[in-house]
Amino acid sequence: MSKPELFAVTGKPVAHSLSPEIFRLLFAAAGRDAVYTRLAADSAREAIETARAIGLRGLNVTSPFKEEMISLVDGKDEHAAKIGAANCLTFDGGYASGYNTDFIGLIGTLNSYGAPPAGRAALVLGAGGAARAAAYGLIEAGAARVILASRSPEKAGAAAQALGCDWAPLADAGEILNDVDVCVSCLPFPASRVLPAPPRNGCLIVDAHYASAPEVPEPGNPNPPAALRWLFHQAVPSFELLTGLRVEEGVRQKVWHEFSARKARRKPHLALVGFMGTGKTTTGRELARLMGREFFDTDETIGPAAGMSIPEIFALRGESTFRSLEKSVIAKLVSPGRRGKVISVGGGAILDAANRRILAENCRVVWLWAAAATALSRIDIATRPVLDPARPLESAERALAARVPLYAAVSDLIVNAIGGSPLDIARRIKDEMDQAL
Repeated sequence: MSKPELFAVTGKPVAHSLSPEIFRLLFAAAGRDAVYTRLAADSAREAIETARAIGLRGLNVTSPFKEEMISLVDGKDEHAAKIGAANCLTFDGGYASGYNTDFIGLIGTLNSYGAPPAGRAALVLGAGGAARAAAYGLIEAGAARVILASRSPEKAGAAAQALGCDWAPLADAGEILNDVDVCVSCLPFPASRVLPAPPRNGCLIVDAHYASAPEVPEPGNPNPPAALRWLFHQAVPSFELLTGLRVEEGVRQKVWHEFSARKARRKPHLALVGFMGTGKTTTGRELARLMGREFFDTDETIGPAAGMSIPEIFALRGESTFRSLEKSVIAKLVSPGRRGKVISVGGGAILDAANRRILAENCRVVWLWAAAATALSRIDIATRPVLDPARPLESAERALAARVPLYAAVSDLIVNAIGGSPLDIARRIKDEMDQAL
């Protein structure tokens, strides 16, 4: 039986990203057996190394990693090279290729508003990876003039010189707005902080800061925010690069309709999944303390309820009995009406389809990742009945390989559990969850 292909989006923060919703719809429309989730990281280097370790086939990249990522890939296309930023990576064995589809997404967004950039004057706020891609796309589409406005004169000047456009201080953006037809904001905060609202000349404003945009259209305004249009229009060419599949116009329109009409689902609980030794229990306790929630560990709940240890349950009553007890405990912990809690889930719980479904429906699921060798170094092998004591590493690697697609399928976020204390990892998760939509 073939395993699904694994993909993710990475950035800091990234738990707010709506890219998984778009890609899951595209994969479903194509009948492709694939999983798409989010990968948290502190740097582009950590993100690409974790992606390789897990075995991802592709990775989308959001702020602030796009510029750093271009220096880490093994090869890049001409657009990514000229822009100096990559928002899409493909992995072929150990070889990583970098691409940029942000500029395609912006032009698609402007076209969707009936405002093709040819012959128009445009202002771009920012000088990072997304801003450089926006300016590049506008220039390539024939804009009459493009101005980069940034708080950093050095960065704006260097970007403008590389791309062949003008630049100005960000403080002048409000005044420049009167003389342009289009303004594209790639700032790490809403454009409304630096621009008058609304523009006096009817200038079209595209704000890439979609984390602050409403999840559904506001009353009286049936159109989704421009930021979500941009996200969608860059996702489609990314999907084509990642899969080699062509998205026909009818499929594109169908997926856009489904995505733009989606309704947010609130999940009261937070669940930690992952292989043995990844620190689910210790991290979970710290996370519950930071979030002011109750903490439950499914393994710690099962033993007292059965009146024996987990190794004893396996030895005397078999794994099937343990899995049945585990399923009952999980269902009870996430049952409707229960106050939001942090739950550490046993490493093999995701082997059961019903467990995966109930976790995905009721919990924000965080997958703590660690390689098998690292995980084994943290545990007492004698207490782990699923391992072969004669060949612990071989059996651990085999078990982890079988579970990786299942962890990915149920997860909302992947966090590398190596290189930090349980408190460090808990703080990273809390920071991500605090900013998630």
